[in-house]
Amino acid sequence: MNPSKWKIAAKWVLVLCILFALGAAAWYKADFNIAKPSAAPDDTDKADQARTKEIFDPAKTKGLLAIRYFYLPGDVAQGDCILIQSPDGKNMLIDSGNPGVGPAVVNYLNQLGVNEINIALNTHPHSDHIGGFASIAKAKKIDQFYMENVPYSSNAYTGTLAALRVKNVPIDYLEEGDSFDLGDLHFEVLSPGKGDLAKAVKQRKQDEQGDSEAAIYNYFSLVVKMTYKNNAFLFGGDIYQDREQELIQKYGSKLDVDFAHVDHHGWNTSSGYEWIKTLSPQFAVASNNIFSTLDVMKRYDNYKTKIFITRFNGNIMITSDGSKLKAITEKDQTTLPPGFLKNQ
Repeated sequence: MNPSKWKIAAKWVLVLCILFALGAAAWYKADFNIAKPSAAPDDTDKADQARTKEIFDPAKTKGLLAIRYFYLPGDVAQGDCILIQSPDGKNMLIDSGNPGVGPAVVNYLNQLGVNEINIALNTHPHSDHIGGFASIAKAKKIDQFYMENVPYSSNAYTGTLAALRVKNVPIDYLEEGDSFDLGDLHFEVLSPGKGDLAKAVKQRKQDEQGDSEAAIYNYFSLVVKMTYKNNAFLFGGDIYQDREQELIQKYGSKLDVDFAHVDHHGWNTSSGYEWIKTLSPQFAVASNNIFSTLDVMKRYDNYKTKIFITRFNGNIMITSDGSKLKAITEKDQTTLPPGFLKNQ
């Protein structure tokens, strides 16, 4: 081949490589880009409309334990908000998302006809867990507020406490060894450890030079085990893998549950292999509207746990009759490569 033909061929190869790279980047960005979350679940499909209606129909869960993970819309990670309803009609809210999604949570509660929150529980003081409670406290009656006994400097934290005080909501602090009930449901607190939590946070800041302040507060998240008849459920806030390992050493088979909250929104900081193996849940749910880290989904799938993510599945409901769990989601997960998850 003469030099001119070589140059022409080389140019065509370069053009094809560039086009291939751009196409691959566009596909990856469309499905997995953390900066641009997928749109909020819509109601254009009749099957989706029917499932949405079922999730928000209180009559469908009468006499059952119901756990609903609310889809929290927005361009940034909005956090956790979980409604637990006991078979005898009591309501408990675990976390509330960022301040901006408080009105959306109130709207969800309105759809379910929930006017009273018997227990509100905040796992730790980060804004994507405590922020929405200010709006909720203004709109709904809250009988009892549980949280950790550790101060935190943020507008979301101070705004929530101010809203609770205006409504004269009792605030109590939880630590390892505490327990409480919600109707037929029993709760045990497994973490943080007993003692002065503010002092423990300060000490960890000194000892763990590599940890960010956010990681330290995540480490001390409330971890709560819920029991209903023969079923057990674990909610671990934002704990990381180092704390998971400590809890495995401390509690062992006590952590064997039927349902698991996916720690720290499903990011790679959490949900280590040994943790998933120890919990061995049938179902697991991560609350994350911009979720794009797929490793954790794969880990749960490897242990044959059905895993759901609010970004992909919208609003999610788990029900239990005390022996058998069922799951229903607004949306089916359709954005992952075919065959990526083997056991879903």
